[in-house]
Amino acid sequence: MTNSRVRTAFVLGTILASPALLAAQSAPGPKAKVSLAPSVEDVVAGRAFDVGVLFELQPEWHIYWKNSGDSGLPPVLKWSLPPGFSAGEPRFPVPRRHYSPGDIETNILAGEPMLLVEITPPTTINAEKVALAADVVYLVCAENCIREEAKVSAELGVRPSGAEPVPANQALFKRAYRALPQAASKYLEVRPTLSPPALRPGEPFEILLNVAIKPRLHIQSHKPALPSLIPAEVFVEKSEALELGDANYPDPKKRKDRYLGELTEYEGNFTIRVPGSVRPDSPDVPSAIAGVFAYQACNDEGNCFPPEAVRFEAKPAAGAAQGALDPDAAVPIPSATQNEGFDGFFRRFGIVGLLAACFLYGLFINATPCVLPLLSIKVLGFVQQAHESRRRTALIGLAFGAGVVVFFVLLGLLAARGKNILMYPQAVIVLGGVILALALSMLGVYTLQVPTAATSLEARIHSEGIWASFGKGALAPVLGFACTGPLLFGAWGWAIQQPPLTAILSFVFAGLGMASPYMLLGANPKWLSFLPRPGNWMVTFERIMGFLLLGMVVWMIHPLTVQIGATGLEWTLVFYVAIGVACWLLGRVKITMSDLERWRYRGAAATVIVIAAGVIYGAIYPIEKGAAEAKKMRLALLNGPAAQSSDEIAWRLWSPESVEQTVREGRIAFVDFTAAYCTVCKANKFAAIDTPEVREKLYEVGAVAFQADFSDGDPQIADVLQEYNRPGVPLNLIYPPGRPNSPIVLTPNLTKEYLLEKLAEAGMQKTAAAGILGRP
Repeated sequence: MTNSRVRTAFVLGTILASPALLAAQSAPGPKAKVSLAPSVEDVVAGRAFDVGVLFELQPEWHIYWKNSGDSGLPPVLKWSLPPGFSAGEPRFPVPRRHYSPGDIETNILAGEPMLLVEITPPTTINAEKVALAADVVYLVCAENCIREEAKVSAELGVRPSGAEPVPANQALFKRAYRALPQAASKYLEVRPTLSPPALRPGEPFEILLNVAIKPRLHIQSHKPALPSLIPAEVFVEKSEALELGDANYPDPKKRKDRYLGELTEYEGNFTIRVPGSVRPDSPDVPSAIAGVFAYQACNDEGNCFPPEAVRFEAKPAAGAAQGALDPDAAVPIPSATQNEGFDGFFRRFGIVGLLAACFLYGLFINATPCVLPLLSIKVLGFVQQAHESRRRTALIGLAFGAGVVVFFVLLGLLAARGKNILMYPQAVIVLGGVILALALSMLGVYTLQVPTAATSLEARIHSEGIWASFGKGALAPVLGFACTGPLLFGAWGWAIQQPPLTAILSFVFAGLGMASPYMLLGANPKWLSFLPRPGNWMVTFERIMGFLLLGMVVWMIHPLTVQIGATGLEWTLVFYVAIGVACWLLGRVKITMSDLERWRYRGAAATVIVIAAGVIYGAIYPIEKGAAEAKKMRLALLNGPAAQSSDEIAWRLWSPESVEQTVREGRIAFVDFTAAYCTVCKANKFAAIDTPEVREKLYEVGAVAFQADFSDGDPQIADVLQEYNRPGVPLNLIYPPGRPNSPIVLTPNLTKEYLLEKLAEAGMQKTAAAGILGRP
C-alpha cells in the first residue's frame, strides 16, 4: 500500500482508457441496486437511529471498503436532511482481500453489503413526516470498473417526544450488525500500540498489533495452506495524514492434519507490524489509527467457529487516557513513563535526542585508556602511508571510520533481532572463557596481549590503501575490547529493549561517535599534539585491566547458577582451570623455537581445552542435565512460599493461570519477569523492588508477588514478552483486581517512587472495585 497513489492512478487511467469499460458502461442497467433502509418506522425527537445504505450487487461485482487498498474508491454519501438533523460517518462491514493481476491488493465488499449511518434528529420536530435522502457515488468493479450514482430516500413519520421508536427492517439490521467488526472477542485479545508512541510529521512509525489467542485455540495464518480456509488479515482505516505500508505477519506454526495435510496456523501470542509514516506536509496527526483484524478461530479438536473480526484503535501517547474499571479496557502506559530512566532524559527530545546520546556514547569509548593511544598511532600511520598528502590522509581516515561503523552496524543488526546471547549457558561459558584468556594474556601468562594482539591481525593486511584502512577500522573496536567490553554489554542490554529500527540506528550512531575522531584527525593531523603518547604506562595499565577482566569473568558466569545450577558452575570453574593451563602452554612458546615446536605447544593447548570440554560437559555434567536440575531447584524454592509480610517478599512461581486466579479473586498481582544475566533486573531489585518501602506497600495493598525467570529462555515467558513488545527482560506488570487481561505495564528502569505510585494506583482500583462488587 506504500505505492497506493501510483497504483490507483495507473488503474483508474487504465479504466478510463479501456474499450472494455466503454462497452460495460453501455451495458443496460446498473451493476448495483442501492436503497435506503431505516431501523425505525417513525422518528422521535432527540433519539438517534440508524439507517442502512444497502447495495445489492450483481454476481462477480464488488464495491470498496473505506480503505480501498492499492486501487479503487469507497462509496461517497452526500446527505439531504431536514433542518436540525445530522448524519454520522458510515460504518462499513468487514471487507475481504481481493488480488488482481499486477500485484494489486484491494479491500472489497460483495454480495449485499450495507453501510450503517447514525442519524441524530433535533430535540424538537415540528412536522408530521420527515424525508431522508442521499446521493450515493460509488465504483463498482468486476474485471472492469464503472462509476455509478444512485439517489436514495425514505420518508418517516414522527412520534411524540418521549415515545419509544418502533423497530423496522429487523432481519436486515440484525444481519448488518453481525457483519460489523466486534469490540472484543471471547477467542482472542488484540492490543494495538504505536512505536514510537508519538506521531510526528515526516517521521516513520509502526503499528504493533499484539494478538493473544486463548489457550487450546488457534487461527489460520495470513496465507492458509488451503484456499477454503479463512486467513488472518489486518485492515487499517485510511487517513489523509498517513502513508501506510503492507502488514508484516510473523511466521506461522506448521501442523500436519491427517485429512487436510500440512496447515499453517497461529496460536498463543504473536505480533503483526504495519509500517507507516506521517506525511511531512500534514498539519495535524490523527488522534487514533483504527482498523480491523479478521480471523476464524478453531479449537484443538478441529471444531471451527464462525469467522469474526475485531476492531482496534492504536492511540499515540499524547492521546492515551487511563481507563476506569472496565475489566476489558486496556491500561495504557502513562506518558510520564516515557521520560524516566537514563534514556528517558534523551527521549524528551525524541529520536534526535536518543541518537545524540548514542553518538556521545561512541565518542566516550575513545576516551578509554585502551583506545586513546590508538588514535595517535593510527592517524600518524595515515599520514606516513599517504606520504603527507592531506587529501589521501583524509580519504584513508574516512575509510578507517567506515570500517568502525560497519562493526557497530553488525552489532545493531544482532540487537534488532532481540536475542540476548546470555540466556544460553553455552554462550555464557564460551564468552567467560574468552574473557579469561584475554585477562591471562594481559597479566603476562602468554605473549598474545591485548591490545597488541589484534595488531598482529593488521599485519596481514599489507598495503595501507582504502580497503586496507577499512579492514583495520573494523578491527579497531577489538583493539580496545578490554575497556569497551563492559560498555558494549551495557549498550546491548539497552538496545534489545528498543524497536528494531531504533536498535540499529543506535549502534550506527555509536559507531559514528567512535569513528569521528579518526576521520577528523585524518583531515587535521596537527591536532595529534593534544593526544597522549604511547609509553611504559600502557604495560602497567594492561596489568590492571587484566585483573578487572578477571572480575568481568565472575560477572559473566554468575547466571550459570540459575541456568545449570551450582554444580554446573563448579564444573565450569574446573573447565576454566584447563583454559588457564592451555594459556600457560602458549606462554611456553619462544621466538627462537622452530615452527614445528611452536605448533606442538599450540596443539597441546587446544587438546587440553577440547578434552576438558568433552569430559566435563559431555560425560560428567551435560548442560541439559544441569538445566533440568536447576529448574527443579527454582520450582522448589518458589512453590509453597511463606505468607507475604512487610519484612520480605514471598515470591510465588509465575504462571498465567495462577495470576488470573489471583486477580479474579479480587487481589493485586505483581509480576517480575527477570533473568540471572539481566543487569537492569538486578538494578531494579536493588533500587526499587526489594526495598523496605515497596515491601511495606506490597503488604499494605495485599499484593501477591510472582517471579517469572527467563534465564533459560522459557518459551511461555517469551510469548508474554512478545505480547508486550519487549524483546527481553525486564518486564514488570501490576494486575489490578478483576483485570486479568489489562495490567499496568511499568517502564523498564524502575525507581522506588515510581513503583510505589503504581502500587498505590492499583490499590485505589482495588478499593473502588471492592465497593462496586460488594467485597470487603
